[in-house]
Amino acid sequence: MKTILFFIVSLFIISTMSLSQKIIIKGENTLRKLVWTDFTGKADKRSTFLAYTAYRIKPTYENIKVTGDSISIGKFEIDLELDAINSWAKQDKVSDELLIHEQGHFNIGILCMRNLLAVYKKTRYTKSNFSSSIQNIMNETSKKYNEIGVTYDTETDHSKNKEKQIKWNLYFEEKLKEL
Repeated sequence: MKTILFFIVSLFIISTMSLSQKIIIKGENTLRKLVWTDFTGKADKRSTFLAYTAYRIKPTYENIKVTGDSISIGKFEIDLELDAINSWAKQDKVSDELLIHEQGHFNIGILCMRNLLAVYKKTRYTKSNFSSSIQNIMNETSKKYNEIGVTYDTETDHSKNKEKQIKWNLYFEEKLKEL
């Protein structure tokens, strides 16, 4: 009986949670691809990188209701914002291929954001685990996608390995369709 009640309450909590996401580039909620003018930061001349893509992921939640020990979140939103000031490119090195590579880094951010939404949605929150659960989910998911970013750069050699870059481009295309 407790299992059935837990399942019904969990289903109710999940179904009442409003999840949303925003992808923000230059202050605009958009699904467009990156362009070089989005990279407004000062290039790091000492870096071996030709460009760098930075972004921020910001979760917000509203309408938190406590019922006994359970917590339900009425609205959960995650924003992914290109950090234009910390995104940069060495202007004498920009190319279409490099921009596609940098878009891949932003795509990793999109995948991270969508994974966060999925995990937040299926997590059962209580008074005792609410804050730590939110933080742990963010930390673990961010770490996972940071590692994916490192693997992406290693395998593609920062866009120089064309064959691997094509494989990653196809990977992003498929993964972004799924979600």
